[in-house]
Amino acid sequence: MAGLEKISHIQFSFLIFGFITGFEGLFLSEAKVLQQDVWIANVVNIFMGIGVLSLICYVQRQFPQKSLAEICNHLMGKWVGKAMLCIYLLNNIENASGGFRALSMFYTTILLPNTNANIMILTCVICSTYGVYIGLGTLVRTNFVVLPFFLIGFLATCLFVFPEIQTNPFLPPFQSKFSEIIVQSLHLFTFTFSELITFGFLMSRVEQPQKLFSSSVVAIIMSGLYMLIITYLTLGSLGLNYVKTSTFPFFSTLQLVKFGEYLERIEVILIGLWTVLTLIYSIVLQYVFTLILGNVFKIKKKKPFVFVVGLLFFAHASRSFIRTSDHFTYGDKIFPISSLLPCIIFPILLAVFAMIRKRSKEPLRGT
Repeated sequence: MAGLEKISHIQFSFLIFGFITGFEGLFLSEAKVLQQDVWIANVVNIFMGIGVLSLICYVQRQFPQKSLAEICNHLMGKWVGKAMLCIYLLNNIENASGGFRALSMFYTTILLPNTNANIMILTCVICSTYGVYIGLGTLVRTNFVVLPFFLIGFLATCLFVFPEIQTNPFLPPFQSKFSEIIVQSLHLFTFTFSELITFGFLMSRVEQPQKLFSSSVVAIIMSGLYMLIITYLTLGSLGLNYVKTSTFPFFSTLQLVKFGEYLERIEVILIGLWTVLTLIYSIVLQYVFTLILGNVFKIKKKKPFVFVVGLLFFAHASRSFIRTSDHFTYGDKIFPISSLLPCIIFPILLAVFAMIRKRSKEPLRGT
């Protein structure tokens, strides 16, 4: 792990966008349930993301010189703070394992069917561990280079697929039950903007913290719009019935894009760029995991420790979600509940403790 170098608020916001777009567009699970009402879940998700970001930024502003892990220990006390950090670490490694397994599942199902899944996971973990080793600065610069090409490919997808859409897939609206909308909004949130707590541990590394909130809000809105557009394209081009039965519906949408009869389809390029962004998703999780674990156990020299964490991630990912059904069951039924404490309740508690501490230090009026 390279030195704790600073990054700009623009790089930070680009990293949020790359983090979200890399993983969540693979399955589109919410669209399979809500269908034409999935846009409601996307809108709710954006507002929930901005809400969580507001809480984390408020806490960080009270302690601009401390990392979120240090703030947690300061506000909650040593042992309660460490317990909360350990709960987050469990959520973090589950997230990373799900990302590694999803990537290997995609490649062994679509592109490399004869490849052992553990070999794919090992390859991903090696790339992720190396990304952690070279440091956050190199990671954000890589993301900065990849994203423009990804967006160009995405724009080409839009231009080619939009003419294929004959009817608005978001009509008629409000056909789903209110309970379904709430559950699927929470499901979408847990796989996207609930991960802002992960970025909270990196906020102390931003050079211009006063601009951090506004640039991050832009990243959240852009990520939400991206999810909304790919859902619109997928439902509109493939139809509701096909999306229900497809494991990777957006990949099927990409197959509709061709530049000519004898030219290679753009899907190959987009898959490569998407793979890099998904690896960035895993690298960020592993990087923050290493930072917090070092904080909990007071590890000063983190470079040798990076490879130990990489082995831990591989061991966990190779033994988790072995069957495809396990992956979907965990993601649909367990993870939205298990992530409530570290991703939602944790930032709320920090904000409440920070507010109480701030008020207790304010001088009494009239004295």
